[in-house]
Amino acid sequence: MKKYNNCHFLQLLISTNEEKIASHFFARPLSEVLDMQADTVLDLFADRLAKNATALAVVTEAECLTYAELDYKSSKVAAFLQSRTIGRGDYVLVQGERSIELIVAFLGVIKRGAAFVPMDRQLPYNRKAYIARQCAASIILSTQRHDVEPLPATEVITVSELLNSSQVLSYQPVGVRGDDAIYVIFTSGTTGEPKGVVIEHHSVAQLMMQHNRDLGVTSSSRCSFMAAVGFDLCQLEIWSALTAGACLYVPGQDALLNSDDYLSFCVAKQITHGFVPTLRIYDVLNARQPQGLALSCLYTCGEKLHPVEVDHLPYRVFDCYGPTETTIYVTRNEVQSKRLQRPASIGYAIDHCRIHILDEHLNELVVGEVGELCIAGPGLARGYLGAPELTAQRFIYSPTLKCRLYRSADQARVLADGRIQFLGRMDGQTKIRGYRIETGEIETRLLKEPSINSAAVVVQDTGTQAQKRLVAFVVPRNRQVHSGRLVAELRRSLAMDLPDYMVPELFHRLDRLPANANGKIDRPALLTLLQAMPTVALDIQRFTPGPQVTLARAWFEVLGHADFGPQDNFLKVGGHSLGVAGLAEKLSVQFNIHVAVRDIYEHLVFEDLAATLHRRTQSLHGEKGAERVHAFEADGALPLDMCFAPGFESMQLKSPEHTLLTGATGFVGIHLLHQLLTTSIAHIHCPMRCDNTPAGLVRLQQVSERYQVPISESDWKRIHVYVSDLAAEQLGLGKEVFTHLARCVDVVYHSASAVNFIMPYSYMRRDNVEGLKQILHFCGAQKTKALMLMSTISIYSWGHRFTHKSHVYEQDDIDENVPAIRDDLGYVQSKWVMEKLADLAASRGLPLMTFRLGYATCHSVTGECAHYQWWGRFIRTCLAYGAVPDLERMREGLTTVDFMVEAVAHISRDPQALGLKFNLCQPESTNLDLKAFCERVGEHYGRTLSVVLYKNWLALWEHNPEALLYPLLGMFKDPMHADQSILELYQENYSWDRSNTVRFLEGSSIREAQFSGEVLARYLDKLDPNSSRQGDS
Repeated sequence: MKKYNNCHFLQLLISTNEEKIASHFFARPLSEVLDMQADTVLDLFADRLAKNATALAVVTEAECLTYAELDYKSSKVAAFLQSRTIGRGDYVLVQGERSIELIVAFLGVIKRGAAFVPMDRQLPYNRKAYIARQCAASIILSTQRHDVEPLPATEVITVSELLNSSQVLSYQPVGVRGDDAIYVIFTSGTTGEPKGVVIEHHSVAQLMMQHNRDLGVTSSSRCSFMAAVGFDLCQLEIWSALTAGACLYVPGQDALLNSDDYLSFCVAKQITHGFVPTLRIYDVLNARQPQGLALSCLYTCGEKLHPVEVDHLPYRVFDCYGPTETTIYVTRNEVQSKRLQRPASIGYAIDHCRIHILDEHLNELVVGEVGELCIAGPGLARGYLGAPELTAQRFIYSPTLKCRLYRSADQARVLADGRIQFLGRMDGQTKIRGYRIETGEIETRLLKEPSINSAAVVVQDTGTQAQKRLVAFVVPRNRQVHSGRLVAELRRSLAMDLPDYMVPELFHRLDRLPANANGKIDRPALLTLLQAMPTVALDIQRFTPGPQVTLARAWFEVLGHADFGPQDNFLKVGGHSLGVAGLAEKLSVQFNIHVAVRDIYEHLVFEDLAATLHRRTQSLHGEKGAERVHAFEADGALPLDMCFAPGFESMQLKSPEHTLLTGATGFVGIHLLHQLLTTSIAHIHCPMRCDNTPAGLVRLQQVSERYQVPISESDWKRIHVYVSDLAAEQLGLGKEVFTHLARCVDVVYHSASAVNFIMPYSYMRRDNVEGLKQILHFCGAQKTKALMLMSTISIYSWGHRFTHKSHVYEQDDIDENVPAIRDDLGYVQSKWVMEKLADLAASRGLPLMTFRLGYATCHSVTGECAHYQWWGRFIRTCLAYGAVPDLERMREGLTTVDFMVEAVAHISRDPQALGLKFNLCQPESTNLDLKAFCERVGEHYGRTLSVVLYKNWLALWEHNPEALLYPLLGMFKDPMHADQSILELYQENYSWDRSNTVRFLEGSSIREAQFSGEVLARYLDKLDPNSSRQGDS
C-alpha cells in the first residue's frame, strides 16, 4: 500500500510558525501524524473484504448487500466500463438517489481507475448537460430505471440493467494510485456556471482513516446515509463505513425529513454513527430522544452551527467545517452546552490539515486578528476541472509558508485556546439548505433573461437556518409588465437551469437598484429595504371557504409570503424539502389526521392537496364523483387481435426497397418525399385521395412545383400513386393492391393528417384516428413493417397549467397532459389518440419511431411556406395593424421544414432509434416565442410593432369579415378553459427536450436554421411579396 509522503510538508509548516500557535492546530502528537498512511479507498475496502466478506455492507428498506456481494456487483459495473474503454483519466456521470445502486456504481467506476461525478437526478436538464460537457463524459450510470434520458454525446445505462444482464464481460483489475482522481463535485461558480472540484484518492483515504479513528467507526458500527448525492458529505458517509468494515443503512423518505422518524430509524437499525445536515440538527437535538438509541456520535456540517443544548443527549455531537476543495472537512468541534457560553467555534484542524489565517497580502495574522481562512495539507483538491486560471487563483503556493494553500474566502480568527472562529463569507457565497452557492451565479442567470434589465440577489437571514432564504430584486425592461406574470416567468425559466435551492424564494420588482458611492450595487440598502417592507397579508378571498382557507394559512406560514393561488405548485412558489416537512407537521395538527411527507409530494398543487385533505377528513361521508370521459379518450384502444409478427429485419430500415408514404401532397409530405428519394433507392408508394392514378400524379407534380421541390425525371419513375382512402378498409386500395403493397413495403412514413384548428374532435376522428388504425393494420399485414409516425409538438398541449412543469422530455408520458387536452383543439385531441394507438401497437411488437414535428414555418433555402397556415395569416395581420398581442412565451415550435424532413430521413435509417420519440423543433436558445418572432419581423421591415393587450389586439379585427384571421376567429376568441382562448392558454408553455434528436443527429451535417437574416427574409418575401422594407424603392 502506498504511503503518502507528507513528512517534509508538515515539518515545513511547523518551522514557519510560532510554536505556541502551531500546537493548537494538531490534536495529536506530530510524530503520530507523520506516520499516517494515505491509501486508496479501494485498498481499504479490499482489506475489509478479505477480513469479513459475509458482513453486511449496505442495507435499504428493500434489500441488503454483503461486502462480497457489493464487490461482485461493482466488478460487473467495472467490466462494463472496461468494455467501453473507460479508465484512468475518464469521468463517469452517476445519476441517482441514495441507494445500493449508487454505491455499486461509485465502487465500479473507481475500480477502473476512473473518477465518478455524482449528479442528483432532480437537477435541471440544462445543468446536467453542462456537467456532462465539462467532464467530456461518454457514459451515464443511472440508479433509477426510469432515468434514461440521455445528455449530449452520452450513453445512458441503468445499474440494474448492468447487474441483471446475462452477458459475461471480462474484467481486468487495474492499479489505482493515490494521486488518481476519485470523484468530481460540481459547486456554484461566480461565472454563472458550476465548477467541478477534482478530488484524489489519497485525500479521501486519509480523511476516512482519521475520521474513523477519531469517531470510533469500526467493523461493528452501523452508519446512516443521509446526505444528498451531490453533497460531498455523501462521500464521507459511504467511504467511512466501507473502509471500516461497517454497515451503511439507507433511511426512507420520512426519516430523511422528519426528526422523530429519523430517531426512530436510528433505534430500529441500532445506528451508532450518523450525519445530519446543520439545518436539521436543531430539530433532532430538540426532539424527544427515544429509548433504545445506540448512537455514539452524531456529526453535522453544511452551515454555521448556532449554540445548542447537548447535555441531555446520550451521544456526542460534532460540528465539522470544510470547503469541497479541501476534501469534505478540515476542522471538527465537539459541541458543548450553550449554557457554558463559550465563543462560537468550528474547533481545531484535523490532524492532516493545517489552518492559516492570512491578511490581504497573505501574511499570517496573530491570535485574535480577523483574516482569510486558508487551508494546507494533503486534503487539497487537484483543482477545478478544465479551469486552470481559476485553479491558480484559488490554489496558490505560499513562498513564506512554503506550501500549497487553498484560499477559502471565509473570514475567521484564532481564539486564545487555539480553536478557530468562523466569521462568514468574504464574497457573495453563502449556504442555503446545506448547499454552498454564490449569489453572483444566480444574478448572472437572471441577467440572461431578455425581460430583465438588472438584478441583485441577497440572503435574508432572520436568525435561524431554516428561515434563511434567497431574495431577488429585479428591474424589468418593460415597466408595464405585470409583476405576477414576470415573477412566474422568472421562476419557470430559472428552474430549467438551476437546482431548486438556487431559485430565489422571493422576487421584488424595483424601478432601479440602489448604488453606493462607488457605483456598485448597495446590498446593505437592499437588506434594509427588505426589512422595511410591510408584511403582505394573505388574501383569503382567493380560496374556497373550508379546507382551501385552512391550507392557504399553512402555506402562508411555511412559505413566508402570500404569492400563491389555488393552481400553484408548492415547489414552484418557494417551497423546498424542508418546507414540505414543516408543512406535513402543520397539516397533521390542523386537519387532525396524519399527513406524511410523501402525501405532500404526491399532491404539490394547492387545489389538489386541498381536495385530497378534504376527502380524507370527510371519508366517511363523501363519495368521489365520477369523472366525465371525453370521446377522444375512449378511442385509445386497438382490436385485441391486432398483433405484429416477429422477424422484422434491420435492413428494412437501413436499405429499404419499397417505402409507403402517406400525406405526400402536404407541405411536410412533399418535402419528405423529396428527402426519401434523395437518401434512398427505394420505390415510394403514395396513397392519395384522387379520382384516378394519372390525376393523382398530376396533383403531386403541381404540389412539388408550388413549393419549389425539385424532383428529377428519374426519381418520378420511382414514385407510384394509388387512389386511396386511408380510413377505409384496406386503405381503400382494394384487396389485391393492399396485399401486394403489404408484401413488398419495408417501412411506412405516415405523414397524412387532417389539420383544422376550428373543427371538433368528431370531425378529425375519421381521417386521423381511423386512418392510423388502418395504417397499423397494414404494418402488420403479410410481414411486419416499421412505422415512422409524424406527430406534433402540440401533443403536450397547454398541459403546463396542470403539471406545473417547465420542461418536458421526449419520453414523458403524454397522459399527464390529458386534463389540458380535454379542453384543447380537436386536432390536438386526435394527435394524442394517434400517439396512444401507435404506442399500444409498439407494445405488441410494432417497430415504431415517433417524430413530433414543430410548426413547419418555411423552407430555409427557398422560403416557401403554406399560405393556408394560421401562423402566416397571423404575421400578416400583425403587420397590417402594426400591433402584436401581449402573449407571454407563447411558442408554436417554429421550425424549418427542411430540417425536419432531413432529420426524419436520417434518424429513421437507424434501428437503434426504434421505440424512441423525437421532438423536432428548435433548441431552447433559438426557440422564438410569438413576441420575439414578431419583433424580428418588425426589424426586418424597419418598423416597431406595438405590443398591446390581447383583448385590445383582438378588437382590432374581430368584427372585420375581410380580416385574414376572420375565418379562424373561434380559435382566437372562443373560451376553451377558464374563460381563455386557446392562444392565451398556450402562454408560458413548456420547454421541449430534444435529447434523442440531438443524439441521433450527431455526426451528421443536419442543423436547424434560425429565423434571422436571410432565412427570415426569404420567408417574409414568400409570405407577403407585396410588403417592402422601409427605404426600399
